[in-house]
This record gives sequence, structure tokens and C-alpha cells, in this order.
Amino acid sequence: MTRRLSLLTLALIACLVLPVSAQAAFKTGVSDQVPGSFLSPLYTSLGLSTARYIAPYDVMVLPKTDPDWVAMNEWIANARSAGQDVLISFEHSHTKGREKRAPNAAEFSKDLKLFMRAFPFVRSISPWNEVNRCNRTIAGSTLVVGQPRKLCNLKTGPKLAASYYRATRGACVSLKRSCNIVALDILDQNNVTQAVRYTKAFRRFAKPAPKIWGIHNYSDTNRFSTKRTKALLKATGRGQVWLTETGGIVKFGRSFPFNVSRAAKALGCMFTIARSSSRIKRLYIYNFGAATPESQFDAGLINLDGTKRPGWTVVKKRKAGRCHK
Repeated sequence: MTRRLSLLTLALIACLVLPVSAQAAFKTGVSDQVPGSFLSPLYTSLGLSTARYIAPYDVMVLPKTDPDWVAMNEWIANARSAGQDVLISFEHSHTKGREKRAPNAAEFSKDLKLFMRAFPFVRSISPWNEVNRCNRTIAGSTLVVGQPRKLCNLKTGPKLAASYYRATRGACVSLKRSCNIVALDILDQNNVTQAVRYTKAFRRFAKPAPKIWGIHNYSDTNRFSTKRTKALLKATGRGQVWLTETGGIVKFGRSFPFNVSRAAKALGCMFTIARSSSRIKRLYIYNFGAATPESQFDAGLINLDGTKRPGWTVVKKRKAGRCHK
């Protein structure tokens, strides 16, 4: 009896001294736009359980031959076949001339319901991707990235983003669906001040209070820091936090010249951040496959020839690493 009591005491002490990181539990998945990713044996062997896709908000009114519709439909089918819990995030229209226009809540709701009726098994929805990242055209192309100015602007954006959140709640209720709604998908950026201000303003309009928040913490992950994520955790207040897009940057402009070893170390910091708070329940790594050589951004876990990069092994082992700041 004495020995049993001693062991019980030691076990209780161990529970008390365990760091938060050891107690935190989260699902690991991928944010990826390539339908073929799920067909790779290297994807299957990672043991991921959830996957995220970004679609234009008006994808359902496009012709069924449109590349955006075809890609999304194939991606969802492949993700389901791979046993992934699907999260869909919406963003600006990809139709030429409409990329910089933000829909009103009624338009958004109408298109969302079309999607929900077509894909009733998708229960995790993020109304809008990276609301605080503004529209810009990629140099040397006509491709528009980022969100309409009305949405990313601090004066008008939080209220509009909150209207999309409420519209999503309304759609789930009207269609009698149980939904996981990622109320706000926010990008940390190097200077996190704007993201924090946007989040606090959003909370004033987002009623009832969100149960799930989305954070893209690329800056923390790739600068081996935790301060931006901590600031956004504080700004969101309560509820689950999903790191809906993050990863080790292999290449991005002058700030991050091509380096797979640096990216792998960043993925280690990413896991450390994910384990730092019990509120963090999901982690979506962007992305699985490598970008083409002419692309400005590359965060792939594998090379174009299908071979592993060092980051793949970090993800396979869920190996936490140092965040220096």
C-alpha cells in the first residue's frame, strides 16, 4: 500500500510539473491546393488527418468546366478518399475584373449555401482567407493575390469579415448543419500590430463570440519567434485556435533565399509553437508539394521530382525544435 501511494504521489507530481507543451493535443494536417498531393505515398505515410483548401467565394456559380471548379471538386474527392477531414476556406473571386470586389453578406451567404448543398459532408468552413492581407498583383503576371481593400482595411474590414462569419452561422442553422466555423483567418505578418488591431475590432462585431479562430503564423515560424502568435492568442480572447496556415519557407523573395535546411528548422519551431498552448487544436502545414522554379514562394515538404526534403522528416516525426526569440 505504501509503495502504491508513493507511485501515485509521484504520478501526481509529474502531472503538475509537465510543461503546457506536453499537455497540448492537436490534429496535424496540410493546407494544399494540389489534388494530386493525396495520391503520393509520401503524403499517406505522414499520417495526417485533416486538409484545407482555399476556393474563390463564387466558385459554385462558375461553369463546371472552369479550372477553379474542376480543381476544387477533384481536390475534395481525393482528400475524402485519403480519409481527410476537409476544411474549406473562401477568398476573393478569381474571375478577371472581380478579384478586387468584396461581396456583401447576402451575396456571400447565397454562394456559401450553394457550396454547402453540393458538399454536405464538409462541416469545417473558414468564411474568408487571410482577411488582413491586401490585394496585389504578382510582378510579371496578371495574377491577383490577397483580399479586396474593403476587407483588409482596418476601418471597414473587421465589420465586413464579421458579417461573413454571421452569414456562415446562419447558413449552418438554416441547412441544419453542425459546423466548425473558423470565424477569422488572420495573417501575423512581420509587424503583428495590424493583425492584433484587426482581431480586436472584429471581436466587437462578431456576435455571438467565435468558438474557433484561425491564425497564419508564418512570420513567427520562419523567424524562430513566438511573440506574434502569443499576441494573437491574447487578442482572440477565448476559444479554440487553429493554425490554419503555416510552414517552413524554402524560398520567398530576398528575405528567404532557397534553403531546405532552414525551412526544416522552421518546421521544428512550428511544432514548438503548436504545443505551447492548450487552445491550439489544429495545425495546417502549407504545403506538401514543391513550387515550380519560377514561383516566388515555395514551402513544399517534397521536391518536384517527388523526393523528400528535410522538412518532410520533421513533419513525419512531429519533431519540435527551437524558437530562439
